Amino acid sequence: MPCEALYQELDKGPFVLLIIFSHSLDTAPLPEEDIITKIQRQAEYLQNNATLLLNTYLQFQGSPFSNPGFSFPSWQEPGLPTASLGYKKWRCLCPGIRLLLARGAFSAISEFFQLVLDDQISLNPRESDLHRLLEEAKISSGAVLSNLASALEMLNFQSPSVEPDPWSWRSTGATSFQKKVRGYVLCREYKDWLVRLVKDMDILKGARVMIHGAGQEKKDCCRP
Repeated sequence: MPCEALYQELDKGPFVLLIIFSHSLDTAPLPEEDIITKIQRQAEYLQNNATLLLNTYLQFQGSPFSNPGFSFPSWQEPGLPTASLGYKKWRCLCPGIRLLLARGAFSAISEFFQLVLDDQISLNPRESDLHRLLEEAKISSGAVLSNLASALEMLNFQSPSVEPDPWSWRSTGATSFQKKVRGYVLCREYKDWLVRLVKDMDILKGARVMIHGAGQEKKDCCRP
């Protein structure tokens, strides 16, 4: 409220001033709402970069990856969670499980990006633009992971330790085609998980995990 308007309201007495400040407190976002909104905006912002990364990646892998309209949704990669999930099952996820699944996915994604970056430095050593996009995606996915961990802690959900790295030095023994496939699956799933994460945060906003003002919590299947 502008200063002049506030002074005018002060002339009307302390009761009006109390109403003004009470309204301000009621509409101020709460910490858990802030982190959910932050994650949602972060995911929205990264979607365009993820699309660019996927298209750039396919461009440098040769046929069939670089063929117009290439898509192979049935390809999966062990250790990399897929964003695909039936609507009813996805819609009915409790808030804690929803966050834990996202955290597990972005934990794997951030690890995968290092592996795929190493693959591409070997397969396409001169494609610095692709290397840069992969490096940026690795950093961005790590930032999303950090915010998801903060949300789990802030909302008091149980947070079991992240699964250990599913790869070892043996992962470097994959064939060139296998390396190209896992890079494609990674870029595709990264893009799809960002889209899903935006919708996940919409669901969390609507679920109202905490009942503010009553000093109570809704029972959640992931709370201690």
